[in-house]
Parts: sequence; C-alpha cells; structure tokens
Amino acid sequence: MRRAPRLHWISILLGLLVLMSVVSFHAYTAIRPESVQHAREHRELPERTLALAFHGGPDPKWTPRLLDVLREVDVKATFFVIGTQVTRNPEVTRRIADEGHQIAIDGFRAEGDHGNPLNLAFAQAALADVLGAHTPLVGAPAEVDSGDRDHQDIGTLVRMSLRHGGGVVRLHDDGSIGADITRELAKAPGYRFVTVTEDRLVEATATERFTGAVTTWSQRNGGIVLMLLGTAIAIAALLGILRTLMQLGLAHTDRRLRRESEQSPPPWITPPVSVIIPAYNEAVNIAATVRSIAANNHCADVEVIVVDDGSTDGTGDRAEELGLPGVTVIRQANQGKPAALNTGIRKAKHDVLVLLDGDTIFEPDTIGELVQPFADAQIGAVSGNAKVGNRQGLLGRWQHLEYCAGSNLDRQILHALRCIPTVPGAIGAFRKAALTDVGGVSEHTLAEDTDLTMAVTRAGWRVAYRQQAKAWTEAPSTIRGLFQQRYRWSYGTFQAMWKHRGALLENGPMGRFGLIYLFAFHLLLPLLAPVMDLYVMYGFLVADAPLAAIVWTVFLLIQTASAGYALRLDGESLKPLWAYPLQQIVYRQLMYAVVIQSLITALHGTQLRWMSVRRTGLLTDAPGGTVHVT
Repeated sequence: MRRAPRLHWISILLGLLVLMSVVSFHAYTAIRPESVQHAREHRELPERTLALAFHGGPDPKWTPRLLDVLREVDVKATFFVIGTQVTRNPEVTRRIADEGHQIAIDGFRAEGDHGNPLNLAFAQAALADVLGAHTPLVGAPAEVDSGDRDHQDIGTLVRMSLRHGGGVVRLHDDGSIGADITRELAKAPGYRFVTVTEDRLVEATATERFTGAVTTWSQRNGGIVLMLLGTAIAIAALLGILRTLMQLGLAHTDRRLRRESEQSPPPWITPPVSVIIPAYNEAVNIAATVRSIAANNHCADVEVIVVDDGSTDGTGDRAEELGLPGVTVIRQANQGKPAALNTGIRKAKHDVLVLLDGDTIFEPDTIGELVQPFADAQIGAVSGNAKVGNRQGLLGRWQHLEYCAGSNLDRQILHALRCIPTVPGAIGAFRKAALTDVGGVSEHTLAEDTDLTMAVTRAGWRVAYRQQAKAWTEAPSTIRGLFQQRYRWSYGTFQAMWKHRGALLENGPMGRFGLIYLFAFHLLLPLLAPVMDLYVMYGFLVADAPLAAIVWTVFLLIQTASAGYALRLDGESLKPLWAYPLQQIVYRQLMYAVVIQSLITALHGTQLRWMSVRRTGLLTDAPGGTVHVT
C-alpha cells in the first residue's frame, strides 16, 4: 500500500500563509494613511527653467487628458506616482513611460509615504510588474507649490508657480486643474521645461518582476478572496448555528420521548446474548474487559467469544488465564478487525450479538440495557453510550467533552431522525439476522462500524440508541495516538459515505438525513470552520476590526452553553466544562487537521493500513462502575 502523502501538509501551510498574506496585503493597500512629509534635497535649476512634477496619480480619467496637453505643448514632465494607483491603472502608467515622461515614486498608498521601506518596496514592485522596470528617483526635491490644492483660479496658480522664476513646480494630475495650468505655463515667455532629473527607468530583474506580479495580484484580487472568505464564514456560521439548534431541539425531543416511554415501559426482555470481542495486542486491557462482561447481571445466558487476531503480546493467553466460565478464546492469523468480527459472528450461538473493543469496560447492567430496544422487531442494531474512562488529564477531558457534546449528542439527534450512521465499535448490539442480510462486516473501509451501520439501515432495519447502556473506553493519551485514531475514523467515515452514496437515491432515512448530516457537519463544517478562525485573526490583527473577535467570542459562549446542556443530558457533571473554551481553541484545530488530511488522502487515492492505538492501561477506575483494570 502506498504511504500516506506528507508533502500536502507543506502545501496546506503554504496555502494558508499565501491566503493570509493576500488578505493582509489587500487590507494594507485598502487603508489609506495620512500623508507623511519627508525632507527633500533642494535641486537648483537654471534661471527660467521649470520642471513640472505631478503627484497623486496616475488617474484613469485626468492623467490621459494631462498627457494629451503635454504632447500638444511638447513638454516632458515628471510623474511622482503612487504604487497602488500604478496597479489600478497599468495602461495609463505605460503611456506615461512610452511618451518619454519621467516616472518617480512618491509613495505606495499615499503621497509622501515612501519613507517607509516596506511602502517603497511595494511601490517599486508595482512598477516592476507594470513596466518591467524600477525607478531610481524616489521622493521629489524641494518644490514650488503651485497651490492647486487650495486655489482654482488659473491666473493665481500660474503666478504662484512662477514666483521664483523657475524650479520644480508641484502639481497634481488627479483633477482637471492639472491640464489647464500646464497649458498656461507652457505659454509663459522665456521659460524652458525639463524633467526633475536625468534619471531614467532601470530594467527590473526576474525576481523583481515576479514579486511585482504577486503583489499586484494580491491588490487586485484581495477583495475577491475576502468575499469568498466571507461567504465561507457565513456558511460555517449558519451550519454551526443549525447544528446547535438541532442538538438542543432534537436531543431534547429524544429525551422527552424516552421519559414518556419510561412512564409506561415495555416488558423487560432477557434474550440470550453472544458477546464478541475482537482483539489485537490488547494484553494490557483484555482481562478487565472480559471480567466486566463476566460480571454482568443479565438474566440470561451470556456467551463470550474473544477473537485473538494474531496478537504478538499474549492477548489470547491473558484471556484464557482468567479461567472464566462461558468465555471462549479463538486464535487466528492477523487478518484485520472485520475478519475477526466475522469469525466471532460465525461461532456465536445466539441471535443477539454484542460487539465491543478489547479496551472497553461494561457496567454490570450494560448488556441488559443494551438489548432492550430489540423488543421492537424492526430494530436491527443498537448503539450504546460510549464514555471516556481516562479523563483525568487535559487531553482526556477534551475527549470526554467531545464524546458527550459531539458523538453522543449526534446519536440522540440522529436517533430522533431514525438514521444513526454509526454503532460504535466500543459498544453495539446487532441481530444476527440483520448481519446476515448485509453479508457480515465488510473490510472495504477503515470505519467498519460506520460501514456496517449504514448497510443495516439501508437493508430496512432501524438502528436505536440506548443512552442507559454505558461502556467505558480508554481514549488515546498522546497527541500522536489521538491523531492516528481520529485520522482512521475520519478517513473511514468518508470511505463509508462514498460507498453508500447510493442511499441518496433511495427513499430511506440514511439518504434523506444521515448522509446529508455527515456531509454538512462532519465534512463541510470542519473544512470551513478554520476559515472563520483565520478571518478572526485577520480582522483582529490586520484589519483593525475588533468586532470579529467579539463575534467569535459570542459564538464560543453559545457552543459552551450547548456543551453544558449536552453534559446534563448525558447525566454528567458540569465541572469539566471549564476546559471547553480551550478545547475549541487548541483541540478543535487538531480535529480540523484530521478532516483535512483525511480528505486529501482520499483525493490522492491513497490506501491506509490499520493504525492501532498504543494501550496504556490508564483506565484503572471506570468512573461509573466498580471494575478495576489490572
């Protein structure tokens, strides 16, 4: 199998850097600062010699009219251009150069801001892109102010321009007055006209032209990028709000319906059960898992089948050493979890099968609670309530919050819609008939639990959620282990969605709700949500828009309140809620990275091997039970 691509992470980081640079540069060019005046060296011109210095352009309307007049009176002038105006009006800039006028730089965003080295570099880059050259003349020398910013009378402006009998005359080409005063000055008897200096444009290097092209593209298209970002943020915000409303509304409805059913509960059923535990290198936890099953209080026969899938750490031996009645250990060469499950299913003697992982601990009443939905003959599978047992550290608390406010709350929502897409491998029950209908557990995806659940639903069976059936599982204790586990889950879920895409054309709940829910909230929202975080950084740090941070904070508070409600629905303490805001800032980014890598891996067509998480045996006390891991 091909190795998962690594270089795409560099591509993603570079893409984010480029994106942030583009929007930042656009903001930089869009904010017009106050003009900054810098000292200029005085340039002596001969008596009755004028150098016309035009500032503020090029302007798309007035500069061409000015150039027409200069050509008419046969005068060459110097244009002190603004870098952003050069980018906006490249054709006018080229005409200035083509007609033999001198081009100089007065700034990048406004007149006189060339004293900032960054502004000067950006202005030169603009010229490099438009003209393939840069100019050695930066900032005008001491000038005779024509007064064209303060007066409109042409006679007054001519007198002010000629009051020293020559010199560099400061004019502007962003209005009609520039062309009019030029025509009148050209009539002044005894005056000759020159450019400010004899300097001419210098050819730009290939690097300078490339830099110019990049900055020009950023200035011209930054607004479009921001518009696209705004659209993505709006979609992400709407999805986030919609999911919160669905969580609060449907989860509350599901809880109310459960309460109503508890007031007149159906008869308690006690079918015989076969418990299947596929295990690969689970020696650390397998004894506690098997003991917890053996300690059940289910009032019927419970058969336990441990399938050792080629373990190299003595997992099968540990299970056999317990010597517990009703426990059978089957050994086979390593073939993967689906094959191990199918082996156990074939060997099972009962019609109700409970499937769980080798690191899971059941409470004494878990099996009895888990099988109760089978009182309805239409139920083909039941999802239990998986909980994080090792939640003491910050990483454990974050995963605990994710399970309660994410996975379990999603199951309550989708249970109300009758389209639960995943019966988790940690705790689930199936009718043997339902598994027979779908041909057993498929090995075509890495998320065999999601694949199997979707197949059962599409086969016409209903899938239920039993919140009272609790199982405690050991969550990854390292960032690396967490990333590998969630990467497999996410990639496998995408595989299952693609495999069962045909459900969209069927008149069933999986196509009407399940796949759409997964696409919207498990694929699209995680892809768009980082854009919101990026935009908040842009607004707060670059664009001087503190409102972005306020909106983000309000959104975080709403999510925190929703998480608190989810904890209460799940019968959990609110104490871990203090870690939720930090989870959204740090942990959430890791989950986004998982989804992005999974999607890119899928697009690359790369196949992944099974990635087992290293077990530590940290689940020493199940918070809701009395089982101890040895």
